[in-house]
Amino acid sequence: MKQIKKSILSVLFLLVLVGLKAQDFSPETYWQDVDFNDTALVSSSQFSKKMVDFLYQYSCCDEKSFDSLSIAGVGVILGKAKVNMRVYEYAIDFLLNGYNAMGKSQIVDYLLTYPMLFEGEISVAEGLRLDSITEPYQKVKVGEKAPDFSGITIDGKPYHLYDSEAKNIIVFFWSADCEYCHDFLTDIRKKLDLKSDYELVTFALADDVEEVQATVKKMRLSGYHFYDEQRWESKPFLDYHITSTPTVFLLDQEKTIVCKPYDWYELKLYINRNK
Repeated sequence: MKQIKKSILSVLFLLVLVGLKAQDFSPETYWQDVDFNDTALVSSSQFSKKMVDFLYQYSCCDEKSFDSLSIAGVGVILGKAKVNMRVYEYAIDFLLNGYNAMGKSQIVDYLLTYPMLFEGEISVAEGLRLDSITEPYQKVKVGEKAPDFSGITIDGKPYHLYDSEAKNIIVFFWSADCEYCHDFLTDIRKKLDLKSDYELVTFALADDVEEVQATVKKMRLSGYHFYDEQRWESKPFLDYHITSTPTVFLLDQEKTIVCKPYDWYELKLYINRNK
């Protein structure tokens, strides 16, 4: 028993040290040996690895600290990268894919502002290339109208998103084998009124429709639930630019995206702030 306690304390101590290291991480120092004028960076595996390591630099921090520290670090990267627009474009693309896959919607939305670039600093052609990179993300950022959808649910009910009269709509992309998705959905079912205040619309990844039907029944989920055997290549997944599950959107009555919560607590926080 003493040995177990000692091992637990050692792990906790190690986690604290890692957390402190993340807090002390200096983006300026981290990138000081990189020549951002060198276009060869866009095909460098070493640079890619450095970018990946940066993405996870603050992974031991809480969500709020992760977002704020990462955004500050992103500003440093892109401030240095803008000396070479090909490198800047590569960095924007890399960071968008990375943070989107991590479910970091606030950082993704920040990247869509083209940080560190100012009016007149880039050509029309460079601006068009940036727009082509960010276009899929621009369509589903907070403040934009959600992509429309219509179809038949797994239990045979027709549904058209833009015809819905619900005051609040939760659009939820999930995987049948994802326990975290199940927990998130369970919190929504237990803690929100899905009969009058909120409408739940889900799109599932699974082996077949029977698996989705059984999971939805077991979880006692009300709402409108969809399955497409094209999975990641189905229209909703492509329209909403889904690269990981769960990915969640909260829409208002006008079908505007008002929140992209990472978890139940972030959704709850938004709801409480906007009652």
